[in-house]
Amino acid sequence: MDFKRIEVIFLIVFGCLNIFLFASYKQNQHVETVNNDDVSQNTMILREMHNDQITVPTLANKVQSGYYLSSHSSQALQTASQRLQNQRYSFSDDRLYSRLVRPISAKDGKYTEALKEILTNPRMIALGTHYRYSKLFSTTDRIVYTQKLPEGDLYDAQGEIIFQVTNKQIVSYEQTYINKVTTLREKEPTITEKQAVLSLYSNNAIANGATIKWTALGYSRLLDANNSSVYIPTWFIGVENKNSGNIQIKRINAFSNALMKASDDANLSSSVSS
Repeated sequence: MDFKRIEVIFLIVFGCLNIFLFASYKQNQHVETVNNDDVSQNTMILREMHNDQITVPTLANKVQSGYYLSSHSSQALQTASQRLQNQRYSFSDDRLYSRLVRPISAKDGKYTEALKEILTNPRMIALGTHYRYSKLFSTTDRIVYTQKLPEGDLYDAQGEIIFQVTNKQIVSYEQTYINKVTTLREKEPTITEKQAVLSLYSNNAIANGATIKWTALGYSRLLDANNSSVYIPTWFIGVENKNSGNIQIKRINAFSNALMKASDDANLSSSVSS
């Protein structure tokens, strides 16, 4: 047996193994350094928020996922509204405006209970089963329902029902609806709840003394083009103002971590009563 040859082969294999182990060690060391840098930066930002007297709840570090979605202009709501009864309605820019002939009363202010039957009746609300109640976006005089998508909830002016409450009665509502939703890309990871809140602070979008009241991940519109709209996962963050007690809703792009401009829809962008 050629022991010299075996010895050479052994040395070569041993050398390759050492090179592989050394490369793996350096790579892990780099990843650990990056992770440590992220943790240190997050800790520093949280400390700054504490110094600015900003109250922050426990924030999750869980990575979620979502899609780029697209929808095209459709007449689905206009078509379904032809069955409506006991109301006077009209359309403006694909938004339905309706005033009820008989206002809806609710015992003890439980409007969502009163609306359960209404939403399942296509003669009262067109496509009503496609929406769910949103406590986060509702106020004492506005009961908000957001459109449900297979990929998640849509928090946008193009897919909602807003019931108006006057003198403890639901007297009118406005409604929008998107149809023919398609995915543009494969599912992608989103930033975490913690990353979204820290990014909001880094963009100077949280005033001193404010309180982070809630966060929610849903889809909102990124852009409109050629009679279609693109939607992305978005972190919505409710920030309570220290002086007024009102809650202002901010948005962070859950893919790019960028601060998004205020929506043109009042219930998703302006201050609401806490």
